[in-house]
Order: sequence, then structure tokens, then C-alpha cells
Amino acid sequence: MDLPHPTVLRFLLTLEEEGYVAREANQWRLTTRVFEIGFAAMESLGVTEAVQEHLQQLADVYSGTANLGEINPEGVIIVGRAMAPAERRRLVVMNLRVGSVLPPGSALAMALALPVGEWSELEYPESNQMSIAVPLPAVGSRQLSLGISTSMGEATPARIREEMVPALQRAAGTVSRMIGLAPA
Repeated sequence: MDLPHPTVLRFLLTLEEEGYVAREANQWRLTTRVFEIGFAAMESLGVTEAVQEHLQQLADVYSGTANLGEINPEGVIIVGRAMAPAERRRLVVMNLRVGSVLPPGSALAMALALPVGEWSELEYPESNQMSIAVPLPAVGSRQLSLGISTSMGEATPARIREEMVPALQRAAGTVSRMIGLAPA
């Protein structure tokens, strides 16, 4: 959408007055105040501190990264993310964070199309990683999935089936209720 220059300038001046942008020479930059908008957006999506705690527990138990994703025209967008301490110290090749979009072929995106009780899994042999994801029980129009990415050594076939998938499904039910997608 093309906006007239005076309109854009008026918006920028208003944002500057409110402290969301700053002018440096002929350049505009966002200020740290925009985090307020981001945190408010996360809260409105239902990604509360309690939801983050559940993601952190999964990440810690499976020594990996837990992601909460919502359907997006390009695949799935990460709306919640937690990393185990060991994962934070490791150099991660993919710079994924809240707001990153994963493609339709990712485990988190594939889980969106599955019925509750099913799961998707995907191996990344080049990085020795494995991702397992489950859909969240949904009420309403939102489609979300919950997944864990960890080393292939942590995610043996038996552990995936007997421990990880049931833990993800329990967490998916709890998170779904917490963000108002499922009946209490």
C-alpha cells in the first residue's frame, strides 16, 4: 500500500512523540518501547508467563527447544519458544525466535493438519536434531501446534512413542486450556 509522504511523516511524528521511534539524521529507528507492543501482542495471543513455563519445562526435560506455533499463510509462525540451558549455550545455526516462520514441511507446521492424538516427527541428520510436534485441541478458529526439537540421541523411537509424545499431548491440552482454546 502506498501512502502519501505527508501521511507517513505524520504517523512517524506521532510514533516519535509516543516514544516508539526515534530520528537520527535522516533515518528512523524503532526504540525499545516497541517491546511493550510485542509483549501486549503475546499476551493477546494467550502466550502468558504460565504458558512459557510449560514450554520451558518441556525444553528442560528434553534438553532442547520447545515451540508453540500458529498457522500462517507461509507455514507456521512461532508464538512461544523456550530453550534448555544447554541449548542456549550451543551455537544454533538457525536463528529461530518468536515471530519466525517455519515452512509447511516442518514438524510444527505438519502437526497443524493432524487430528488430536497424532504427531509429526522430522529428522535433521545434518545437525543431529529431531523435531516432534502435536496439534493443540482447538475450539474456535485458531490452529496451533506444540513441538520439541532435540538431539537425535535424546529422541530415540521408543522414547518418542512412550514418553515424548504423551508429554507433548498432555502439555498441548494444558496450554490449549490456558489460552482459551479448549473447554476447562
